[in-house]
Amino acid sequence: MASMNSNEISAWIRERIAKDLGSEPSAIDPEVTFDRIGLDSLALLGVLGDLASELDIEIETSVLFDHPTISGLAAHLATA
Repeated sequence: MASMNSNEISAWIRERIAKDLGSEPSAIDPEVTFDRIGLDSLALLGVLGDLASELDIEIETSVLFDHPTISGLAAHLATA
């Protein structure tokens, strides 16, 4: 597994989502739920798939229900 801490994972997710939305990573609030950020489910699955590849781990899509924010997901994955 690529060694990334929760801040690094959070920054990666924010950059990836910003690319999809055509905005700046700083405009993506890591405390806002994914559905309120403006990603549809297909885009979010793409982000999750890319993140799994980046970290070289499998990420179940159900993790999004338990960790519906960037900060929550990043903290969870950093301890996985």
